[in-house]
Amino acid sequence: MRPLAPQPKSLILKDLQEVKSYILGLTRGSVYAILIEVMGRYIHTKCTYVENHAEGTYTFTGPCKKTGKPYSVTIPGNELWDLNQGELLQVALKSLNADDREFAASGYSPEGWNEVFA
Repeated sequence: MRPLAPQPKSLILKDLQEVKSYILGLTRGSVYAILIEVMGRYIHTKCTYVENHAEGTYTFTGPCKKTGKPYSVTIPGNELWDLNQGELLQVALKSLNADDREFAASGYSPEGWNEVFA
């Protein structure tokens, strides 16, 4: 095996990432899928959804983790697509307010959040 010639740090990092992916047999998509299974966003694990074809939206409904009361969040289809492709929740769900993004991520409705931190 011949020694590596000095290279820019970013190039070495890219090569190391490729080696890790090759050795482990993982792609970025498979790593993302594993993280979702382990960390799971609340809307993907504990909610049901209804698709509105006319508006191109998905309405997720599930119980608040604190209050147990049903809470719903409506997400535009293009934003849900971005989220499912690995975009950060805060970036992908740009049309949602902070309360709705929190429910999508953790399962705490605004009422539940207030009870926890009141």
